[in-house]
Amino acid sequence: MRPVHNLRDLKELLQAGFENNEESLEAFGKTYSTQLKAYLIESNRPNLGYFKNPLGSWENIDSAGWYLNRGSELSNTLFLDCTRDRVWILYSLLDAAESDSIVEKWVRGTNGLDSCWLSRGQLLHWEKLNGWSRRGIGLRFSDGLSPEESAGNFSLKAWHGANRYVEGLDEILSIAQDRFAIHSVRFQKKSGGSVSISAEWYSNGKITINRATDVDEVLISIAEMANRYADSLKEATDLRDKTLAAFEIDFSQRIPLDEFSSTVSKGQGDMNLWLVEVETEPDFRRFKGIDLHTWDRVLLDVGPDFVYLNIPGSGCINGAPRLAVVQGEDNSGKASIYHDGVEVFA
Repeated sequence: MRPVHNLRDLKELLQAGFENNEESLEAFGKTYSTQLKAYLIESNRPNLGYFKNPLGSWENIDSAGWYLNRGSELSNTLFLDCTRDRVWILYSLLDAAESDSIVEKWVRGTNGLDSCWLSRGQLLHWEKLNGWSRRGIGLRFSDGLSPEESAGNFSLKAWHGANRYVEGLDEILSIAQDRFAIHSVRFQKKSGGSVSISAEWYSNGKITINRATDVDEVLISIAEMANRYADSLKEATDLRDKTLAAFEIDFSQRIPLDEFSSTVSKGQGDMNLWLVEVETEPDFRRFKGIDLHTWDRVLLDVGPDFVYLNIPGSGCINGAPRLAVVQGEDNSGKASIYHDGVEVFA
């Protein structure tokens, strides 16, 4: 088996997968092609060596900050781009279920690592760019705060062709998008009259490359979103430090206050908050506690359809988009994040 020694080898491996080149894949020890998966990961520490690695051992393959996982059967399947201080990209050539499980265990089980939670504006970013077009959308209302016996779930995935030939689809999507959180979006890019990239972007920072023709074009597009997210973290942190105001998260649907309180008081769920309720009114709750991502202090005021989140001192700002995305998909629909009147993570 040919090992990956550098970034050039990695690109050859990925390109072989895009082309389904069996001979080239076998040279790297793979007998079949899998879709490339990428995961945007927020790191509260700029040094990879700070974190214990349950996946194996990271070996540097490029002086600029690229690493390969050398852990037995995971060799030549997991790669990490640490060229940015706060936003890393983990690339995987494993099957989707195994890949998702490994990444979730690593991120959730490692203090200081978190997913990059993509807002509506970030997920729809590609619509504004020449050559890109939307080919589908996934909406979610998982009712994750309600007891199982009374939970009501909503999930919609609508993939459509260039002409959106399904009668009434535009109207359905327009109404649904205005009320529910976007969980994923599928985009494609055309170059020279043919599709050069087909990718699905998820709200938890995952990207699946369904089709591609050029490895550099794919890596550049994923890096663009990582850079945008890193810029959003910096912008939001600067605003917090200058104004000391709270992050305001507005939702399109009502927040079930009792269920919200019960979840955060136990430190459960993907919100990753462990809070104590300190003030209670019929339509208002006040909490104080910690963000389990970094054990930073947080203060939370929750109303019928809004949250005010204070992250004191040098606390990690990534809790704001996490709360917006997770709570939006769980129970409260479309979310927007503001700080001192300025929309952030847009």
